[in-house]
Amino acid sequence: MGTEQFDPSLRIEREVHGYAIVVRVAGEVDSSTVGHLAREIAVALALATPPAPVVVDLGEVDFLSAAGLNQLRRDHLAAREAGVRLRVVARHRHVLRPFEVTGLVHDLQPVATLAEALRREVVDGRRFVLGG
Repeated sequence: MGTEQFDPSLRIEREVHGYAIVVRVAGEVDSSTVGHLAREIAVALALATPPAPVVVDLGEVDFLSAAGLNQLRRDHLAAREAGVRLRVVARHRHVLRPFEVTGLVHDLQPVATLAEALRREVVDGRRFVLGG
């Protein structure tokens, strides 16, 4: 869909994979950049078609602050209210560790790959292929 570079330390791309919306994030997510991430995820949630998820791919994130974690938690709650599943891709220790320390690993359940986040979903007994 496109790449937005709001700050030299942050790059966000929004893509469509089947019915799923993927928000790829690269760089630093901190108090000065988290607002940009919040807006991009809000757009993705507005574009979402349940049961397909919105996936936030943090695979290229160098730093994730408490502000970023709090935003992802708010986005998770907003997605749940909208009937959309928010999935997070995180594979590097410096990004996963804050999820573990705060306990958000249990709510957001990060996965290691985009393919895993886009896996088949069973909803109401029907199987949906989301991508992969």
